[in-house]
Amino acid sequence: MANPGGFRIEIDAAKSGGISDPRNGTMLKMFNLIDIGERAGSGIPNIFRVWREQGWAMPTITEQFEPERTLLTLTFEKIGDKNRR
Repeated sequence: MANPGGFRIEIDAAKSGGISDPRNGTMLKMFNLIDIGERAGSGIPNIFRVWREQGWAMPTITEQFEPERTLLTLTFEKIGDKNRR
């Protein structure tokens, strides 16, 4: 997944959770209206938790510059799996 712009908080802080700094307040409000957004800063920690529980390779968050872009890479590969596609 990619998003234009840099990450708005420290990546380690995002992984720890508890800090919410949404880029698009309108999207946040829309998610709240349909009961799937909480603004609790728990989204990224939950992604990392699920990947750890499933035994998948950990997600990576990468920032690119010029142009600014933030990438979240989610791999569905089991850790230690030698039969990669």
